[in-house]
Amino acid sequence: MRLIIIILVALMCTTVTQAQMNTDNSYLRENYRNSKTAQKAAARKAARKARKDNAKKEKGKKEKIAKEKTYYVKAKDGSITTKEKAADIAENMDVPYLSGAVPTTTEGIVCFEHSFEGGAATFDIIKDVAKEIIDSPQSAHEISRILQEGPDTLIATICEPIFFRKTKWETDSALIRYQYFAYMEGGTAKLRLWLIAYSYEEFGFGYKAEEWITDKYALTKDKMALRKGSGKFRKKTVDYANELFARIEKRIK
Repeated sequence: MRLIIIILVALMCTTVTQAQMNTDNSYLRENYRNSKTAQKAAARKAARKARKDNAKKEKGKKEKIAKEKTYYVKAKDGSITTKEKAADIAENMDVPYLSGAVPTTTEGIVCFEHSFEGGAATFDIIKDVAKEIIDSPQSAHEISRILQEGPDTLIATICEPIFFRKTKWETDSALIRYQYFAYMEGGTAKLRLWLIAYSYEEFGFGYKAEEWITDKYALTKDKMALRKGSGKFRKKTVDYANELFARIEKRIK
């Protein structure tokens, strides 16, 4: 009898325990929290929260920087400065190439012309410079040549590269072709660079100066800045002409 009572008590305890297990699964939750699966899930959740917090933090920084307009960039002169100041530097650097920088004839032909004092001796120097350019290693010899030469006239076609960017790893260049027209007018020697065309990226001489570097094509609508593509041709052509005239002036002196 005593044994029967003990068995009944054990069965009752087991029934109560099972009832507790069915109604309260806290022990299951505790076991799950301690499992590797739960730990990995918690780590992923924490990582997601950290990424969101960092993204929010970075967004706040960018908005603050944009509002204050004090973020820094590398200016064209190589210095590190604020974006606003860099824009001012770029604008000032473009000023010599804005309206009026590319002269044209009454017929609308782009024409850079310069007068030199010194008479016949100066004219000889102008002719010598033309021949030096034609004979230079970088000249396109199949195109560059003297077309006509006389006591007071020299007409030549010159073709050579102009470089927009040249580094150890990258070169951005084009060929410029133009007529080198030197002549005497009274006692003054004059040099005209005109009939200008460009060859860029092996497309042939499809870029005429009149349709590429004039104000209409190379400046923005407000005439306050250079266009990205044709603007660099305009700038380099103006520099090319000025440097050539300065080269001759130096030889005269």
